[in-house]
Amino acid sequence: MAAAHIDLTDGRRLSYVETGPRTGIPVIACHGAIGTSLGRSAGLEAITADLGVRHIGVSRPGFASSDPAPGRSVISFAADIRELADALGLARFAVVGVSAGGPYALGVGHALPDRVSRVAVCSSLSPLCAPHATPGLALRNRLGLRLLAREPRLCAAVGDRLAPIIHRHPGLLALIVRAGAARDERAAISDCDEREAVFASFLEATARGARGIIDDYLTCIRPWGFSPGGVQPEVDLWHGVVDPLVPIDHALALAAALPRCRVFFGADEGHHFFRRRLSAILAKLVSVSQPGQLRPAESGSPLAQRARTARR
Repeated sequence: MAAAHIDLTDGRRLSYVETGPRTGIPVIACHGAIGTSLGRSAGLEAITADLGVRHIGVSRPGFASSDPAPGRSVISFAADIRELADALGLARFAVVGVSAGGPYALGVGHALPDRVSRVAVCSSLSPLCAPHATPGLALRNRLGLRLLAREPRLCAAVGDRLAPIIHRHPGLLALIVRAGAARDERAAISDCDEREAVFASFLEATARGARGIIDDYLTCIRPWGFSPGGVQPEVDLWHGVVDPLVPIDHALALAAALPRCRVFFGADEGHHFFRRRLSAILAKLVSVSQPGQLRPAESGSPLAQRARTARR
């Protein structure tokens, strides 16, 4: 696992974390709303080694050591990814996005169809509506997101005061994450390794304060700058049926809008579907993106079998 950065042509810094063999199949990962890349995710090193995946987790503007980009849009992030791919010598690559990272992954696929082999999104937002306006969303989640959308400066000031407290008392973050999880996910979230991975990701994301997280949410609820109907690469869409944070309506709307989409629904899965099914999602993504290059899929490894049986 190696953390690094590049200097973009506009002078900004873009940070990323690489995990897995440098000669592996490249997968660029777009993180969720309250964390940075999955560089410290429990089990990622073993999964990438087994699948032969070069996992490149990119921190969006304002997260970790990536510089802010005022006024950015979802689609503008694709230009950053193009520069990163050029710097790393990646002619072709797959893209995966989770939760708030889903729109960015689709944007990269839309903007770079000649270079993106395949896209996977999990628990992704959609253009259906802003998350705080989603029918069926729990009231506590709706009110918090609505306040964030209407009073971002106030929320940033409060967040900057709360972040140091959470840094000193990581158990508070675990309680918050558990409160937003589906019932069947709570035991997995309580696992020590997984809890530490979530905390490390949050700690890095808020290193510059809460503004990066807030700006990212505001970016996602504005027009994306592209239509999902224009995404040319094939898309694997994974979503938990009982997701309490991004209800299933978002997945249905997104699947209907994408021209080339395979859907994988988890009947008992919630918003933490991605971390629980990371091996299957990556295995399916790279085995379809790069046929003939993924030996585990050809030889019937347990990870490949899980990917083949993930559709429910």
